[in-house]
Amino acid sequence: LNYIERNIESGNLAEDVSIAQRQVDAMEGMINGALDICRLESGTWHVEIQEVVLPSLLHGIVVDTQPLAGAKGLKLRLHSRPYLVRTDRHALDRIVRNMVINAVRYTPSEQGGKKGHILVSCQRRGNRIKISVWDNGIGIPEGRQGDIFKSYVQVDNPERNHEKGFGLGLSIVQGLANLLGHKLDVDSTPGRGSRFSVTVPFIGLIPPELLEVQTVENGDPDLTNMVVAIIEDNSDLRIEISMRLIEHGCYVVAGASSCDVIEQLRIEALASGPHFILSDYRLENEDGVAAIAAVRAATDASIPAILWSGDTSSAVLKKVAASGMKLLSKPVSEQTLLTILAKHKPKTSIEGA
Repeated sequence: LNYIERNIESGNLAEDVSIAQRQVDAMEGMINGALDICRLESGTWHVEIQEVVLPSLLHGIVVDTQPLAGAKGLKLRLHSRPYLVRTDRHALDRIVRNMVINAVRYTPSEQGGKKGHILVSCQRRGNRIKISVWDNGIGIPEGRQGDIFKSYVQVDNPERNHEKGFGLGLSIVQGLANLLGHKLDVDSTPGRGSRFSVTVPFIGLIPPELLEVQTVENGDPDLTNMVVAIIEDNSDLRIEISMRLIEHGCYVVAGASSCDVIEQLRIEALASGPHFILSDYRLENEDGVAAIAAVRAATDASIPAILWSGDTSSAVLKKVAASGMKLLSKPVSEQTLLTILAKHKPKTSIEGA
């Protein structure tokens, strides 16, 4: 096929060859995926646990998959930190790469007027690093989330379009994670997107002089591991703000209510924080002033906080003023949030936990 493609002159034949080549690529993907499943099931996939430089591994994956995302009109971004982790480099590469490719396949270029985007990020939680692939794609129904790691299962490919793969990618991800002893998580909402995560052991920080990849944009504030709690019942806005802050190094704990955030903080069991609270004023079952007060009562009463709202009635303004908190009007610019957070970043954070 490659020989014919290089030597043909007929436009019609070129299209036929292109179609045939896509079929060959699909067969190759299916065969390699099936072989990988067999290697995992037979216990013949051998791993070599060693020290791995995470920024260069993630950077390579994003660079390799950027053309695939670009062809669909998707924005693919990376937020990495200078972490060293203990894992098998090839196996972890395969896990994250498959998660990114899966996100690209199931994220439309545009949905509900919003452009498709994918974020690859890593966050430290004590002696573990959580590597996540976020997307705002089609999402997965809660009842099907347990099935997606099974071989040949695809939630949204009834036409069996081979360009969406064969349902082996996430099965391989699960098998490799089990082999390495790495924890997998999935959090997804139909029509809003998904987050796939793998958690790996943390060794330490890469010395600055050995960094291979620039991980923070010049001129942007470095908010590395500043723990930020977000209370916002609009899930689209909550995810969007979370992704933006994670890109700048924040460790984000987000929920639709104060109860959600308090529970998340309990589960995360962070060594310190939160260092700042961001909240919408008008929530479903409470107002932002009460929500912030509840989080402070459960953690630390001195935590700084701000509110945002589209409601500028005198009653709201008076209540916020009485609370002593600052009120920002919706929509809040990213730069405004970053500037405020940079002013309140603690001198010590969970980076050294």
